[in-house]
Amino acid sequence: MAVNQDTMDVVRDAMHAFKHYWEENATSAELFESDAGGRPEIRNAQTATEMLFNYVEERKSMLGRPDFELLAIERPFAVPLDPDDKHLIYIGKLDKVVRYQKRVYIIEHKTTTSYKREGPFQTAFVESFSPNSQVDGYLYAGYHEYGKELKACWVDAALVHKDVHDGFRFIPIERQWAQIDTWLWEVRYWIEQIEANKEVYRGINDPDSEYLAAFPKNTVSCTQYGGCPYLDLCKMWSNPSHHADPLGFRLEKWEPFDELKLAERGSPAVLRRQVSPVIDNIYDNTRVQEFRTCPRKFYYRHVRDWTPGEDRRPLLFGGAWHAAMDVVWDLLCDKKHRVTVS
Repeated sequence: MAVNQDTMDVVRDAMHAFKHYWEENATSAELFESDAGGRPEIRNAQTATEMLFNYVEERKSMLGRPDFELLAIERPFAVPLDPDDKHLIYIGKLDKVVRYQKRVYIIEHKTTTSYKREGPFQTAFVESFSPNSQVDGYLYAGYHEYGKELKACWVDAALVHKDVHDGFRFIPIERQWAQIDTWLWEVRYWIEQIEANKEVYRGINDPDSEYLAAFPKNTVSCTQYGGCPYLDLCKMWSNPSHHADPLGFRLEKWEPFDELKLAERGSPAVLRRQVSPVIDNIYDNTRVQEFRTCPRKFYYRHVRDWTPGEDRRPLLFGGAWHAAMDVVWDLLCDKKHRVTVS
């Protein structure tokens, strides 16, 4: 495929961002390496480069339209979850916010290996966004900021495959307000469960207890999505509170408030006061979903602050692709009224 110089320049800058993210966040995973069977890993720099060439060629006509306006890149938000508890705060970050044909859309970039020959995405992947708590949370925050001007969330899906490098699709996700209210009730319910388990854990004073009577294991999730990184700990220990930091894990406190730099950037006009990690009870989608997946996994990650020492390649590639998308959209989109906070 013949590619013009403008596309090559965009891809070059995007790959620079891709590699920079990888180098900044990887502890052991190389951009080029083999899997356990000796086959080349498909999530690598060559795959990303091929994908980017095709992505830019496919998207540039739409992103360059005069009625397609990029409003924000990596936009943090902090929104109240309960009118009766002003300190219960839900935070996160919108990949992109655009105005298209006078309506506002949230853009969420996703990568997947769920290939379907005539798809290019498997039906299960496409349908996984409806319902989807992460998308619902973005729409909840977006409605607070943009009101009726907000139309939908577009999942900007990109296929990661050893041979197919042109699999892209916008998946539009719209919700009625009653559906967002359902999400709001559910997320508050799960937060109540988290806080209740924390309270039980803080009240356990028996050092000789044979098991941890809080944060129960959800054994259905042990082998899903490539296997839980904490599986061996659950096999070894009935009561992990008796044990010090295990080998193969590092202490890393999950601090989304700091990572989003909310104190420095401020949030969108959703919240009209300063958010404080000391005063406020702050949650994000990751915390809530990890508890829903397995309360014991939540305990390991967010109570003991244990994170796996080895890199999880899908997360690395996905984060690097996000970094590349920031560059692509910044270069191709209309720059009026832009808010860039990354």
